[in-house]
Amino acid sequence: MLAGLLLIPLVILFFIFHNPERDWRSSVLSAGVAWGVLVTFFTEFLSLFHIITFAWVLALWLLTNLSLGWISYRLIKTGKRKLYLPQIPKITPVSLVLLSGVTVIIAATSVIAIVAPPNTWDSMTYHMARVVHWIQNRHLAHYPTYYSAQLVHPPFAEVVILHLQILSGGDRFANLVQTLSMIGSILGVSLIAKQLGADRRGQIFASVFCATLPMGILQASSTQNDYAVCFWVVCLAHYILLTLPYRNPPINLTLGIGASCGLAVFTKSSGYIYAFPFMVWFFLCYVNQMRWKMWKPISIISVIFLSLNINHYLRNFSLYASPISAAEYSIDYKPEIYSIPTWVSNIIRNLSLHADIVRHLGLQGVIEPTIGKVAKLITIIHGFLGVDINDTRITHPPNSYTGVPGLSFDENVAGNPLHLLLIFLAICIFICYKKLRNNREVMIYVLCLICSFLLICWMLKLQPYQSRHHLTIFVLFSAFVGLVFCQNWNRHIITILAVILLVTSGQFVLLNKSRPIAAETNIFNTTRKELYFTQRPQIIKPYSDAADFMKTTSCTEIGLSLGAEKVPSGNYWEYPFWVLLNENKNRVNRFKHILNPENFYALRPEMYPYKDFKPCAIIAVRRDKEPPVAMLNFENTKYIQKWSSKPITILMPQ
Repeated sequence: MLAGLLLIPLVILFFIFHNPERDWRSSVLSAGVAWGVLVTFFTEFLSLFHIITFAWVLALWLLTNLSLGWISYRLIKTGKRKLYLPQIPKITPVSLVLLSGVTVIIAATSVIAIVAPPNTWDSMTYHMARVVHWIQNRHLAHYPTYYSAQLVHPPFAEVVILHLQILSGGDRFANLVQTLSMIGSILGVSLIAKQLGADRRGQIFASVFCATLPMGILQASSTQNDYAVCFWVVCLAHYILLTLPYRNPPINLTLGIGASCGLAVFTKSSGYIYAFPFMVWFFLCYVNQMRWKMWKPISIISVIFLSLNINHYLRNFSLYASPISAAEYSIDYKPEIYSIPTWVSNIIRNLSLHADIVRHLGLQGVIEPTIGKVAKLITIIHGFLGVDINDTRITHPPNSYTGVPGLSFDENVAGNPLHLLLIFLAICIFICYKKLRNNREVMIYVLCLICSFLLICWMLKLQPYQSRHHLTIFVLFSAFVGLVFCQNWNRHIITILAVILLVTSGQFVLLNKSRPIAAETNIFNTTRKELYFTQRPQIIKPYSDAADFMKTTSCTEIGLSLGAEKVPSGNYWEYPFWVLLNENKNRVNRFKHILNPENFYALRPEMYPYKDFKPCAIIAVRRDKEPPVAMLNFENTKYIQKWSSKPITILMPQ
C-alpha cells in the first residue's frame, strides 16, 4: 500500500544509524526522531506553497525513499556501514514468556487500531476534523472553524495522520500513530532501564510494566496524542542520559536533544511540562563544566527546537496574538489561584484517579473496594487544608470531581492503580537502600519525573480526564521500577509481579469501551459506519439521514453551522459529516464553517478554498434542548429549513 511509503524511511534510517557498537534500541529511537523531523519539515514545506496534495505527497515520499536508499547503499559500498541485523540475545524461557505477553498486547492493539476507525470524542471534534480541513485546504494555515482546538493545539500526531490519509485514501491507518508510539516507548524505557543500571531481567520488567499500563493500552489504538508526546519525551530522556559521561555533549546527541524536545512540544502542549525538568538537568549538568562555552549546545538545541515549532507559533500568533494558546484555554486549564493548600489538593486528587486497585485486580468479590474510604479520607484532608474539594478555581468543569473513580475502560479517564502502587513501592525501596540512593543519575531521573507530576498539579486544573496527562510519567517510571526491583528482589518475585501485570492488563485489551474485541457487540461484528458512533449511538440515524438527504441534491458547497455560541465548545461532532458525505469518491464536497459573525474564529475567508465560497446548503447542529434552526442569513442570502431531524437541520437558499 502507498501508506507504507511513509514508514519505509523508518526502516532505512534504522539501518543507517545502526552499528555493532550501538544498542539496536538506540538506533530505533534515533530513526524515529530523524523521521519525525523529516515529516515536520516536509509538511511545512508543502504547506508553505499550498501543495499538500496526493501527487506532491506521493512524489516527496518516493524521492525520500530513493534518497535514503541511495545514502544507505553508498555507506555500505564505501565500508562505512555494514548491513547489521539486531542481535537477539539468548534469554530464559521465563523471559521469553514475558516478552511473548508484551508481543501479544502489541499485536492485539495493532489489530484494533487497524480494524476500528477513529471514534473518540476528540477525534470527532478536532483530531480528525483538522486533518480533513488541511487536506481540503492544501495547507496547515488556520481556517474558519467553530472549535479553536482544531487550530491552536500542536499538530504533529495529526500531521502524520494527514500523510497516511492522503496516501491511503482514508482513515484506516489513523490510529497507528499512537500504536507505533507505544511500541517505541516500550523499547525506549527498556533501554533507559539499561542506562540506569538494570540487568536484563530489569529491562524486561520495565517493558512489561510499560506495555501493561491500562491508559496506555486503551490509548494506543486511538487518535489521541498522549502516547505520541510520550515517545518523544522517552527519546529526550535517553539522549540526556547518553550525554552524561561526556565533558562536552557530542553534536549528534545535542541534535537529538533539540529534536526530541521540539517534537514533544510540537505534538502536545504538555510536552513543555514533561521536557522542562530534563532540560534543567541537562543545563545544570554542563553549565559548571563548560561555563561560557555552554552557548554552543544551547544554541543548537534552541535552533532545532524553534525550527520545528516556529511555523505553528506564527500561525497562532497571527490569530491569537499568542504563540501557544487561545484565551478560553486559560479558563479551562489554568488555575485561578496558586497556593500551597490548593497545590496539595491537586496532588491528592490527581493521585486519587489511580486508587481503585481492588476492582483493577478483580478482587471485589473477596475484598470490599476501598474507594469509599479513600474518598472519605480525601474529604477529611481537604477539611484540614481549608479547600473545597470541588473548588472551581482549581477544578474544571465545576463540580466534576466526584471522589475516587472506579474501574474504567475509557481511554479518557482510565487509571493505573497497580502500577502506581508499584511505583510507590519502588520509591520506598530506593529511599531505604543506600546503594541505590548513591546512584546520582537514578536519583536525578526520579526527581525529574516527580517534578513533572508536581508541575502538572501546579499548572493545570483538575479535570475528569486528567489521568491522560499522567501517561508519560508512568511510562518513564517503568525504567526506574525495573531497575529497583531487579536489584533488590528475587527473580521469582519479579516474575510473579510481571505475570500479574500481564494477566490484569488483558481486560483492557479486550474490553476497550470504544473499540472492544471481546464484548457481545465488538469491532468485528459491527460495521465501520456504526463504529464511528460508538460513544454516541443515538446520533447515527440523524447523521446518516442528513447525509442521505444531501446525496439526493447536487450541492457540493456545504456550510457547517455547529453551535450558536460566540465561543462554542467541543460538543458538536464534525468529522462524521466528512466521512458520510465523501463516501462517493467521484463527488468532491467542500466544507466551510458558517459562524456567528461575532465568533472570533470566523476569519481568513480570503484563503483557498474559502474565497468566493457560497454554500448551496448549510448543515446546522444544535444542542438537543435547542429548537431546530428555521432560518439563517449568510452573506446577504436567506437560508431556510429543508430537512430536519434533531439535532441536525439542513437549510438551503430561499
